[in-house]
Amino acid sequence: MQSSTFAKSAFMAGTFAVATMLASAPAHAYIVIGTEDPVAGFTGPLFPGIAGYDVASDGESSFHPFGITFDVSDAIALDNIYGWTQAADSKWTQVNAFTWAIPASDPGPGCGPENGNTCEMVGHFISAAAWNPAYTGTYVIMDADGKIGDTITLFNTANGAEILFVSDAVPEPSEWAMMVFGLAGLGLYMKRRQNQA
Repeated sequence: MQSSTFAKSAFMAGTFAVATMLASAPAHAYIVIGTEDPVAGFTGPLFPGIAGYDVASDGESSFHPFGITFDVSDAIALDNIYGWTQAADSKWTQVNAFTWAIPASDPGPGCGPENGNTCEMVGHFISAAAWNPAYTGTYVIMDADGKIGDTITLFNTANGAEILFVSDAVPEPSEWAMMVFGLAGLGLYMKRRQNQA
């Protein structure tokens, strides 16, 4: 009786976690802008059909997009018309007036070397001008294995527009833990029902 109650509770908690993950996903589909080559990486336009906005994501070799002289992990070059600046919570290296990058040697606090860990600093860029809502949304760079490697989200706020560049996006560990907990509970619950039959 007690293990059945635990199994039901675990299943319900896991189901809630999965539902929360799905609900927090963007309401619209993401737009794939390219696939990262395992060696050469990816460099290309951020928004299909809009010039002057380019992003770059590293493969596993030395990477120097946009003429940057140091080895880069990820980079973004923004058109100066909207007056983009880096937000205070973002620590990417500014290369010139409207280009920022994550140095491969320093992907972020506690992240270790570029190819030793997947965590990298989130890039956060802001503009005082709002964007045409038709172009807001989430753009992704795929990894060669078909998984999402990087997500770049453009959205409007009351103060203008913002871009978030999230490298090597992965679900929150707590969300994965809840999902595993729920699946384990489902397994126990199903086993209990089979034993009773």
